[in-house]
Amino acid sequence: MQDNQSFSDRTGKVVMGLASAEIARALERLQISKYHTKGGHGFAAEDANAYGDALRLRNVEITGNANKINGPDRIVDGTPIQTKYFQTSDATINAAFDHTTGLYRYQGQVLEVPADQYDECVELFQRKIAEGKVPGVNDPNEAKDIVRKGYVTYKQARNIARAGNVDSLLFDVQTQSITSTYVFGISFTIDFACRIWHGDKPEEAIQSSLQNGIIAGSRTLVSGVISAQVLRTRMAAAGTVAWRSGVNKVASTDLGRTFVHRIASASRGKPVYGAAAVNHVAKLLRTNAITSTISLVALTAPDMYRAAIRRDMSWSQVAKNIAVNGASIVAGSGGWFAGAAAGATIGSVIPGVGTAIGGVVGGICGGVLGGFAGASGANKVLDRLIEDDASKMIHLLQSAIEELASDYLLSESECAELMTEVRKTISDTWLKDMYRSGSSDDSNLTRKRFAYNSFEHICQQITSRRSRITMPDPDQVLNCAARIAEVYTTQDDSIAQEASNVSP
Repeated sequence: MQDNQSFSDRTGKVVMGLASAEIARALERLQISKYHTKGGHGFAAEDANAYGDALRLRNVEITGNANKINGPDRIVDGTPIQTKYFQTSDATINAAFDHTTGLYRYQGQVLEVPADQYDECVELFQRKIAEGKVPGVNDPNEAKDIVRKGYVTYKQARNIARAGNVDSLLFDVQTQSITSTYVFGISFTIDFACRIWHGDKPEEAIQSSLQNGIIAGSRTLVSGVISAQVLRTRMAAAGTVAWRSGVNKVASTDLGRTFVHRIASASRGKPVYGAAAVNHVAKLLRTNAITSTISLVALTAPDMYRAAIRRDMSWSQVAKNIAVNGASIVAGSGGWFAGAAAGATIGSVIPGVGTAIGGVVGGICGGVLGGFAGASGANKVLDRLIEDDASKMIHLLQSAIEELASDYLLSESECAELMTEVRKTISDTWLKDMYRSGSSDDSNLTRKRFAYNSFEHICQQITSRRSRITMPDPDQVLNCAARIAEVYTTQDDSIAQEASNVSP
């Protein structure tokens, strides 16, 4: 069976680049970049209520980002919905009516209000109907059909728009759980396939792949939640300006413009063009930079803990892992962007596939392949500069085994038996224990002694099964020695005779 820790690390490197891009895509489908603005709680309320509908398996189409005057914020199962969240019920209802004419601004749309203001808002809307302020509606009782109770309260919406509170954290956990589940499935599939190809039994492969999938999904969830919290700050919003400048330069050429449009369409799941595409891709790249950085920290934090606290890893190994992890994440994210654009292009011309499905499939393939390529390439380069801790321990182990074989006078068959036991014992965890044994003074001699002591009892067991030796009778030894002497004497006489025959 392959070592679970090494497989977990390998799979983690591959999927985190894909995960970073998917986290960014999920976050940019929200209006999180507007949460820090004045009235940002209104955007948070729209997102929270839309997510509530999605959880109830309703068909949700976000339309508010089209910025159409008096247009709906979203359409749920064919019903257009306008969301209004203000501090008081009066302010919430009045915001839905024109300040000049006093008439209801959103004819044909349902008005969604804070959950804690619902009853008062219905009463206020009934008064508006009675006053003739709602065109086409004369019965005040119809207010209950027009006013809709939101899934969150006004206070919850305000908290969701801010970082560092329970409501915003819970909302981020809920929204990012979809992405983490998605990454869990991809990680499980890759890990399971690799284990089967390496000869693991299906039951063993399933168990280990589940464990590693949970690790990958958990890392994605943590990275997503932290990224979402960071994006609520003004500092994160400022980064969009720099990215937008770069994307504008790319979009200044025909090929670049097409690429930007395809990425935006793949991310949004529908065709997006022009300034809207540039703006979305700029925010997507900004968010991906944040998620990639946080993912790198999440992926490398265990290594830093091992080096600083457990001391079963060297700092040079940590530095190498950071470089490899970073290369894998960057390559995986880049692969996602390229794959999503290519998939959206192909999907748009294949009947029954479409831009959204093509973008998803292309993003997965590009992200996985990019992650593999990035990790593999970085490893090849860095292997020439920094030797892995595991490789160092293997060299010390080999030296210890040679000493054991010499000290216990092992035969060829006994050496083979010893190596069988060694292979059963050696794992990534065992090698870390070996490294840690000498970490106090960075002593390779101590680590070699650790390996020697670990397998000495095996040598003792092997030698204990040797047959008992009975010493021969002294007369037998003397007789054998006499015969040997006689043979050598005869050989010496023959040699002397041959020498005399050839003498001149």
